[in-house]
Amino acid sequence: MPSENSLDRPAFDYLARAAGLDTDNPHMNELFPYVQNAMAANEGLKKIDTTGFEPDSAFDPAHFYQD
Repeated sequence: MPSENSLDRPAFDYLARAAGLDTDNPHMNELFPYVQNAMAANEGLKKIDTTGFEPDSAFDPAHFYQD
């Protein structure tokens, strides 16, 4: 199901290492196709026309995560 712009394994490993994950863990072999499928499922988001819409700049994480 991955598209032509899919995430390849070297890029996945690089991003996983940058996120602090252990790329030598055997679980990464299960995680890789899951991430590819999740990314492919989001391809439809690229088709949404957002012309004329500005990003929401009012988001304040402190407002949602107060002690």
